Amino acid sequence: MATNNNGHLLDDAGNVVVDFVWGNFPLQPNDVRPDTATGRLDFALSNHTTAEGGWNGYPLFEPNTDGEFTGSAYNYTPFIVVPDVRGLTTVLALDALKDAGYVAANITQTTGVTNTATQPTQINVTTTTAATVTVAGGTTSWPVGTKVTIAAGTGIPTALVGTWLVTGGSGSTLVIAGTGWTVANTGAITPGTRLTGATLTVKTQSVAANADSIALGTAITTTSWA
Repeated sequence: MATNNNGHLLDDAGNVVVDFVWGNFPLQPNDVRPDTATGRLDFALSNHTTAEGGWNGYPLFEPNTDGEFTGSAYNYTPFIVVPDVRGLTTVLALDALKDAGYVAANITQTTGVTNTATQPTQINVTTTTAATVTVAGGTTSWPVGTKVTIAAGTGIPTALVGTWLVTGGSGSTLVIAGTGWTVANTGAITPGTRLTGATLTVKTQSVAANADSIALGTAITTTSWA
């Protein structure tokens, strides 16, 4: 089965998988509740905190764990574990933030980061899944976790034309990830503007990726490439 951004299994209709039950419809995790603060689980209510704790690992239940809380049973302090949305499209980033516990009112998505194209001077394919791109600005301009687009041009390997995830680098290089590449170093690359941030993908987020114990109601801003 496919999964959503929060790792939950999806059925053929794209809904979160729920076991069939007799009787009243069971409490659901926030993924399938309305996108409003009042429509989602209310952690001031003990039965809601119990429900959220019980859904930990949903739909593969993991017993004896607190889920996304700190504290003891019936005395939970709810918090958000902030997902890493860098490199995601604005739509997928919004989905991932909601899955993590944010509501739309606390999410600000901005676009229009200056996306000046820059000319790589060399591309070294070091393995079939990684390449080092020498380009002014390197990870200072295109941080690790973001995505870049390389356009076609004389000296640009055809297999490297596309959009790639930045996995490392320095102030003058980018290490990008891909698949099926041929190990080789490029010669001279014809001057031009061939590398940009991937349009409408997130460059930065105001709350650090993987930060935990972030209180419900905390605001977050994502900023995406123009």
